[in-house]
Amino acid sequence: MDTLIYHLRRHALLRGIVYALAGLAIVVNPSAVFKIAVYLISGYLAFMGLVDLIEGIKVKRSADVYDSSFVLGIIFLVLAGIVLVFSKVIVSIFPIFLGLLLVMLGSTRLIQSFNLRKYTDVNWVLFLLYGLFLLIGGILLIFNPFKSILLLFQLFGGILIVMGISECLTLFQLRKIDN
Repeated sequence: MDTLIYHLRRHALLRGIVYALAGLAIVVNPSAVFKIAVYLISGYLAFMGLVDLIEGIKVKRSADVYDSSFVLGIIFLVLAGIVLVFSKVIVSIFPIFLGLLLVMLGSTRLIQSFNLRKYTDVNWVLFLLYGLFLLIGGILLIFNPFKSILLLFQLFGGILIVMGISECLTLFQLRKIDN
């Protein structure tokens, strides 16, 4: 099987469902999703910090030296605190990162659509439109024409829903190609 088709088909349905559910949650209650995301990121950083700190203490006890895991543990714990305390400031730059991500994904889909032109059973124009949609959505997020971050976050949720539907449609389109 062609590697392009294999990579597009692999986990497309799961990606589609996850994108759609995450997008729906963001559209319905963006502030709650934002708070949950802040706590998850902060909690993850704190957990990683504690793991590295414990590892660093073990190394200190056994070799009587501090290694990089001790310092990394402290850095992760400080980052966890920063994310928790300064989440409002961090979210103000969040749309730029989301936009860049969508621009990269859109560009990838555009390239893939042009590569799919050689297959007669696949409607490559759908891939092209999807890539353009992602690209335009990413550019809108980067230049942030909206006043409200939550409205922008809801726009991203809508884009995720479309991405989820498109991933499922991609799977069904690619099933037409013979192995």
